[in-house]
Order: sequence, then structure tokens, then C-alpha cells
Amino acid sequence: MQNFIKSQTRLAFVQYIFQNEFLQTDTLESIDDFQKHFYDTNIATINQKKEIKLKFNKNFLNKLFSSLKNNIDKKNIIEDLNGFIDINRKFEKWDKILKSIIFAIIAELLITEKNKVKIVFNDYLNISKSLISQKETKLVNAIIQKYIDKNEIIKK
Repeated sequence: MQNFIKSQTRLAFVQYIFQNEFLQTDTLESIDDFQKHFYDTNIATINQKKEIKLKFNKNFLNKLFSSLKNNIDKKNIIEDLNGFIDINRKFEKWDKILKSIIFAIIAELLITEKNKVKIVFNDYLNISKSLISQKETKLVNAIIQKYIDKNEIIKK
């Protein structure tokens, strides 16, 4: 799969999680419904002056969705993340896009081989730069690094 399509799929995954965070749903909307509505739609990011068509690999998105659904316990992750945060605002009070990025990264890292972790993580950080500020991207980087170290979530 081309790197651009993988990046677009990861961006779609962040959008999917954001949508569920925004709607405050405990049950995840069907990934099939999401794909029907968002595949090939126009999107714009912070640093792009024109819209692009969102194209993604549906099989890869299904794999990411499966990891989110089967491997993510948000309550435990939030407890861990709050232990890493040195600022007064706990994770529950963060912007929904920040939460979505973090949950997406963790969900994919849980199914990523050790030799590809840096590539995946860097791609999410690049995606983050188009959605949030540089300061927030640095925060995501620091928090995820701590989470990885504590939980040893990388497959051997």
C-alpha cells in the first residue's frame, strides 16, 4: 500500500474516533457506515489552502477499527495518561481531537511490529501537525512516548 494512502487511512481513523468522541457515544458506530459517508469526500486541514479528497484503504481501516474495538480499554488508558500529565488539566478535559489522535496512535501501535513503530508514530505526528498546534503535537509525542515505555505495548 502506498504511504500516502496509509496516511489518508490513518487520518480517516482519527476522524472516525473524533466523530465518536464528539457524539459522545459509548458504542462505536459501524465502520461500514463511516466508510460510506467519508470515502472520497473533500477535507481541508490547517496548513492546506485547498481541499483534498479523502481516500483510504478500507481493509486497513477495518484492521485499525478492530484494534480499537478489541484492544482499547479507554478507562485504563485514561488512568495511565493522567499519571503522565504534568499540567493541571486532566486527559478527560482535553480537546476531542487530541484524545482522538492519542487513541488512534495507541490502537495502531498495539498491532504494529516493533521495527515499524517509528514509521507509524511519525506518520501520526505528521497528521497531528495538520490538525493541532505544534505545542499540542509535542504534548502528544511526549505522552505517547511515556505510554509506550510504561506499557510495553510494542509487539516483539
